[in-house]
Amino acid sequence: MNHNGRLLMLVLAAALAGSGCSTTAAGPTVATATPISGPCPVTTPPPVALTPPPTTGTGPNPTLIFRAGPDSFLYGNDALLVLLPNDAVLRPSDRQRGLSSGVKLPWWRVAPGDLTIATKRLDGTTTARTTDVPGGYGDTGFQPSGIYFDAPGCWQVTGTAGGKTLTFVMNVAAR
Repeated sequence: MNHNGRLLMLVLAAALAGSGCSTTAAGPTVATATPISGPCPVTTPPPVALTPPPTTGTGPNPTLIFRAGPDSFLYGNDALLVLLPNDAVLRPSDRQRGLSSGVKLPWWRVAPGDLTIATKRLDGTTTARTTDVPGGYGDTGFQPSGIYFDAPGCWQVTGTAGGKTLTFVMNVAAR
C-alpha cells in the first residue's frame, strides 16, 4: 500500500473511532432464527460526517470524487465505504433502467480486493438473492453494485473486501 493509502486508512480509522462504525474480520454470515419484531434497526448517519476518500488516480474512474449529497451520507470503515440515503430507504430502480427489483449502490474500496455482497432479511424469511458486482473497476476505489431483494422490508447488507466487512441495515421499499 502506498503512502496515500496508509494515510487514508489512518484518517478513516480516527474518524470512525468516535462514529460507532467498526471493522470486523470477514466471517460466515449467521442467519437469524427469529425475525426481528418492532422497528427496523436502520443504519443512520454517523455523528461526524466521514471525509470523502481521495481519488485513486488510476483505473476507469481516476478522478471520481466519492462524496455524499444533501440526501445521502457516507458510511464506512478502514476497508469499505458506501453511499446510503439519509431516510434509510433503498428504492428499487426503474425496470426500464435494467435492474428490476434491485438497487444500484455505489461503494468505495479502500482495502484492495474484490467486493462481495451478502443480504439477509431481518423482518421475515426470504431466499438470499444474487448481487451484481461488475468487474473492470480495478483493485481499489469506486465499485458499483446491483443488489436484488425478494420483498420489501428490513434488510441487512454486508460488503466484504480485503478480508474486512461493512454491514448496514436499511428498509427496502416496494417496487
